[in-house]
Order: sequence, then structure tokens, then C-alpha cells
Amino acid sequence: MKHWIRGIGFVVLSAAGVALGAEPVQTAQIKEQLVKLLTNITMTLNHAVDEPFCRQFFEDFKKQDKKVEHVQPIVQADRFDDPALTAVVGKCPTVKWIGAEADEPGYPLNTETRDQFGNQSVGTAHFRLYHADIDNDKRTGREHVFYSDGFVPQPLPGEDLKEVEELDKTRGWYVAVDFENCATLGGVVVGWGGRNVFPVYNGVIRYQGQVYIYNLDGYEKYRLNIEKYTRARKRFEPVCRYWQ
Repeated sequence: MKHWIRGIGFVVLSAAGVALGAEPVQTAQIKEQLVKLLTNITMTLNHAVDEPFCRQFFEDFKKQDKKVEHVQPIVQADRFDDPALTAVVGKCPTVKWIGAEADEPGYPLNTETRDQFGNQSVGTAHFRLYHADIDNDKRTGREHVFYSDGFVPQPLPGEDLKEVEELDKTRGWYVAVDFENCATLGGVVVGWGGRNVFPVYNGVIRYQGQVYIYNLDGYEKYRLNIEKYTRARKRFEPVCRYWQ
């Protein structure tokens, strides 16, 4: 079974080997790359829940200064069965969407439904687990956010995983998780279109005291989306969108 994908066009954060209180080296490198990239392209605001906020956010995001904090994962793994990951994820061998009916079957956390027929895909690489107040509600405490990518069709019993198709190598999935109830709270698909010559970037960030998921991807031209979780609607929704 192959779990690691080589030669893909996006960046995975790493907090290994970092002194207490210091910024991870790869995070600093990503911030430098974002500054260089966003300095050399022009993006226009395409959608805004709050236009003044979105315009100010983009100015700050381009600078990548202390106003934009990149939230670090508490676990990173190359395999879904990595002991560090299963110590947390193993509490819920299967999960259900929080709005699912009681008789709906559960599924492993690294699984997504990929079409209207209920066919499922399995994430095979770059597993990350975050602990952050993703619903931005201090009363509910901090939630977990799980990330995986390298999706392939779920194999039939006894079959091996297929190779990841080229267009799926950078496509990833962030999903908010309630491990106490083994429920997923909503998710965001990221990373479309990445290649070695067209890197894509995404992650969990904190800005002005709120937690968001950012996604900078696209085909030949970039688009930047900022998503925020809304517990009332049980899903992530776009706050700001910018197009090159």
C-alpha cells in the first residue's frame, strides 16, 4: 500500500525540530513563498461577506506578518495508521456527519463521498490533525480539524489502493471533528490544480481572533478562498474570495 506521493505541487507544514516558541522552518518558508507569489500577481475581490474586512485581510495576507498566524498541526503523519494519529483518531473508528440520520452508516475519517451515487474516496497522504477553535465559539472549546489528500477510489475488499491520478495529487480535504460524539461538523475541499510549476497552498490560520481555512489554488491562474465554519449551518462557508 502506497501512502506517500512524490513530486506534487503543494507544501506540507512541519513542526519537527523547532525550538519552543519559534516558528517552524517550513512555515517561515511558506510565508516567504506566499509574499513573493502575491507580490507578483494581481488578484481582485470576487466575493465578500464583509468587503472592508476582506480588503484589509488581503493586504495583511500579502505581507504575511504577525497579523496572520498559521496554526500548527498537533500531529503530522505519512500513514493513517500512524500511532501518533491513531491515539486521537482511533477514538472514532468511524464517524458520521453531525446532520446525518441515525441509521446512516459511519465511515473512516479519511473518507469522503465523491459523487451523488455515494461512491467514496480514501485519503492516502499528508495526514494532519489540528486543535483549534474552528467554530470561533469559546463556549464550545477547541475542536479538532483533520486533513488528508491523495484521494483514490475506495477499493473493494481484497483490492489494493490505486495510484493517485495526476489531477488529484494536490486535492485535499479539511474536516472539523467532534471526537466526543464521533461526528464530523463540515469540511472544505482544497488544492485543485497544483503542479510542480504551479504550487498551491492551504492551511488553518488565525486572523483578528478568528480561525479560518485558507486555500490558494487554481488552474494556470490563482484563486484565494477564505472559509469560516458556521455551527448554525453545520458547514464551512466562504468569507472572502479573490481571483487572479
